[in-house]
Amino acid sequence: MIKTFAWILTLILISCSSNSQSQNSTSEGRSILDQSEILFELRTTDPDYLESFPDGIIPWISIQNAAEEVDMLIGKNDLVLSSNSVLIIIDYPVNEPFEIEIKSDGTEGFTRSELILKISEEYKRIYKEEEESASIKTIPTEDRNRVVNRNETNGKYGIWGHDLIDLDLAAIVVHRESGQKPKLELYIES
Repeated sequence: MIKTFAWILTLILISCSSNSQSQNSTSEGRSILDQSEILFELRTTDPDYLESFPDGIIPWISIQNAAEEVDMLIGKNDLVLSSNSVLIIIDYPVNEPFEIEIKSDGTEGFTRSELILKISEEYKRIYKEEEESASIKTIPTEDRNRVVNRNETNGKYGIWGHDLIDLDLAAIVVHRESGQKPKLELYIES
């Protein structure tokens, strides 16, 4: 009985592991296709950051300043998605989650750097459209009276809590359904 149970458990474990997404190890410039999680880490030698991150690795990248930080991105040229078109789920910091389609400029899919740069462009557009469409405007930082967070505005997206400069992308979880575009769930630090 115990041997039968152990054999069934072994079959279940083998079945589960063969169905899971494989994640290959990588070095700069090699490809990782269709992984289920994509990390965004920066390598730094800045003494100010080394106090908090002694290993020299910052576990996120600025969404607003992605273009300036992309050269420090670990694995920036790695192919991380083989799809040329994906949906990003924007659920923070907005009142109602929504999806936006982004397309790769290449034919093989998205590199890590292209992905963060496209996400950065979309967030900049969203914040701009929010300000243009809101009748309750963002209170300037210097007028917030010791309040760090951004006030909620009532524009197209209902942005609340954080200015764009506050948002950093740490990781993306890729969700796939048969016959559908991959959906990217963003893990944003603020």
